[in-house]
Amino acid sequence: MQSLRDIRQNIKAIKSTQQIMQTMKMISNARIRKAQDAMVAARPFATKMLEMVSDFTPDVLALPQPQDGTERWASRMFINRTADPNKIGLLVITGDKGLTGSFNAVILRAAMRFLREHKDHEIFVFAVGKKGRDFLARLKMPNLHIVYESVGIFPKVSYAHAELLGEAVIKTFLEEKLKNVTLIYNDFKSLASQTLLEQEILPFAQHAKKDNISAKKFEFEPGLLEIFKLMVPRLIKANMYRVLLESQAANLAATTNAMDAASKNAGEIAAALGLTLNKVRQAGITNEILDIVNGAEALTN
Repeated sequence: MQSLRDIRQNIKAIKSTQQIMQTMKMISNARIRKAQDAMVAARPFATKMLEMVSDFTPDVLALPQPQDGTERWASRMFINRTADPNKIGLLVITGDKGLTGSFNAVILRAAMRFLREHKDHEIFVFAVGKKGRDFLARLKMPNLHIVYESVGIFPKVSYAHAELLGEAVIKTFLEEKLKNVTLIYNDFKSLASQTLLEQEILPFAQHAKKDNISAKKFEFEPGLLEIFKLMVPRLIKANMYRVLLESQAANLAATTNAMDAASKNAGEIAAALGLTLNKVRQAGITNEILDIVNGAEALTN
């Protein structure tokens, strides 16, 4: 049986840990409102950029291809006829730290499943977040190439981070002639819910709309294709920024929930140890009384 001193030390240690958890919960709560505001503010721009690109995509793809047999840059982004079928890309966004419940684990399991399903492909990985970067680096798979990594950016994501990530994705997609690029991350739904998403981000899906604005109604300077080549990278970077903000908010929400649950569990353990402490102390008092009674009886006899 534990001594009273050991039990008291355990209770003290658990309560200290509980205070740390409560502090982390308060910090996450303070940051999540700002993260939510930034996330909501980034959505309209990304949505409008997608609408503009979707409007002009049919007219751009209808332009004649170069006579030398190469595929036009715009076509690569939407149709990608000249891609190498054995080369694919994978963008994994995790957190930089633990103590987030299953936030990182579900992403890494999905990434591992993706790697197994495409073990016969050459995979070019873009890793955002220390947990994902370290996990992928430890795999030592010969067909796995980490071409870009970004760690320590949460919870202070800026558009500059999205620009660097977007440029790396576009450059690798075009230069390596990747068949596609798949994104795996946790999307923010609410403070109590984060959803794992796995979606193909390149090449772009063509969204057919009945009310598409035809580019033929406008005159473009220096030209439709030149303007399109400026819009598409902006769209990719805007979408990257939105995804990073969504992941950041989801990470903070997961941290808040995990620390709240851990704090409650610590309180329950401390309460249980308090009961044990009282039982051990009462047992010690009872034994002392019995020793006194037995001593008194021995003297009277």
